[in-house]
Amino acid sequence: MPESKKPQGLLRNSFNFPAFSGLPSEPEDEIDLKYYNLNLCGFEPSQHWCFLGEIVDSIGLVRVLLRVKDKDGRVVTVGLYTDDRGKVLAPQIKKGHTVAILYGEQHGFLDMTVNIRVEDASNIKIIPCSLEQLLKASDDLVVLRKGQPRHCGSCGNGENASYNTHLRLCSRCRYASYCGEDCQKKAWMDGHKADCKALVEVQWFTAKNWETFHDWFSF
Repeated sequence: MPESKKPQGLLRNSFNFPAFSGLPSEPEDEIDLKYYNLNLCGFEPSQHWCFLGEIVDSIGLVRVLLRVKDKDGRVVTVGLYTDDRGKVLAPQIKKGHTVAILYGEQHGFLDMTVNIRVEDASNIKIIPCSLEQLLKASDDLVVLRKGQPRHCGSCGNGENASYNTHLRLCSRCRYASYCGEDCQKKAWMDGHKADCKALVEVQWFTAKNWETFHDWFSF
């Protein structure tokens, strides 16, 4: 019997959540009709997209420069050209955390490199979990939303109305279930502490329609 495929969550979508190689060039250089519509007023996005990369280093004294690894494993530089040069974000920047950049584009810098330039502070967010954790949470959310019978996230016992066995949801992510306080505490220490954080972050993305552009998203 063939092995069933693992569910693919929203963040695996390579169009709305592309790796660096899939990002459009800046419209001033070349209009990518995959991402932009050209009209009488100029151009505007046809859909929404967001670049995700895991922070591997941060450099820069005058402005914050991030070195991040994308979904393909490629390391690129993100230059923060916001009004404060990234200083507000600095306390949140840690290796292993994920940076999310709305409407990221490939930008040609004066040193002849092509990386990412961020000018609008509302388009960037530091997510306090790894890229792998974030992608896994996106996949897990597909399964959790299918409405299948719930089971305790620690001992595996299922909910059974006949025996008055009711599970309670994690108050933070509202998806993980537990049959009691002891199981909830054990699951938290066994890994749900990290999973919970990622599930909460993913829900911001899944609550939005990425396929049709009506107005700009912002963090």
